[in-house]
Amino acid sequence: METRREQLRIDPKKCTACHRCTIACSMKHHGTVNPHLSRIKILQFKNQELNVPVICMACENAPCIKVCPMNARTKASNGSVVTNTEVCIGCRACMYICPVSGPAENPYTGQTMTCDMCKDDEAGPWCVTACQYEGALTMHENDSLTTETARQQAGRFRKIYS
Repeated sequence: METRREQLRIDPKKCTACHRCTIACSMKHHGTVNPHLSRIKILQFKNQELNVPVICMACENAPCIKVCPMNARTKASNGSVVTNTEVCIGCRACMYICPVSGPAENPYTGQTMTCDMCKDDEAGPWCVTACQYEGALTMHENDSLTTETARQQAGRFRKIYS
């Protein structure tokens, strides 16, 4: 299966923590406005006046896939890492090993869920559409977000949080 690799780019400087992305995500995947069912989280660092949207980064060699004892974590055709809810036992191993805290726990089933970039919607990710005013979330082909760019951004965040 050939994967079409796209990524969501996050710009924390533009995030206002309006939570439109979390609302859009829960509506898309669960048909309800419930931030606990969102596959995107917003970390708020009030003393730094910084809001950081957190999503699954669909790692090239995703450790969450390797650690899952039930093989419930797989790569989807669009490059996202998803959970097969028919197999997931809710052990949360993927949550513990994830370097960016991408997987979230569904509070009703105990199973994990991660951003699938709204893979079945031709319009693209609902969170990106909901965030168009702020522009904190944008969709890009893999080539536009190089590993080096991601490392530089991670280094800047490390300085802020340390």
